[in-house]
Amino acid sequence: MQTLILVSHSLQITDGIKALLEEMVPNEDNSFEVLSAGGTEEGEIGTSPTRVLEQIQAAQGERIYLFTDMGSAVLSSETALDFLDDDKKERVTILESPIVESAYVAAVQTTIGASHDDLLQAIKDQA
Repeated sequence: MQTLILVSHSLQITDGIKALLEEMVPNEDNSFEVLSAGGTEEGEIGTSPTRVLEQIQAAQGERIYLFTDMGSAVLSSETALDFLDDDKKERVTILESPIVESAYVAAVQTTIGASHDDLLQAIKDQA
């Protein structure tokens, strides 16, 4: 299983993308899980390294992919990595690409058993 974490300035956006992926990509084999790390701890618009870190720590996947929407979502993701041990940090990849399309491609790739490199290439190819 792989973990897809959605990092956006809005919890509504990440929850919406999560619902879209869970509906559009059949996942009978539990190839992936989608976690939402949108908004701040107070439920406001913004990003939070703490929310990202909590989702990384909750992740069950062999690999963890962080899909970011813009600017401080990337910064919050990078900051969260600073609090991880080296073993966990090596499993995390931050992606700066269109969040909806990239997360969809990644979900599909996990269901066909794509390797880490193949998954990243598929995301790059769709951008």
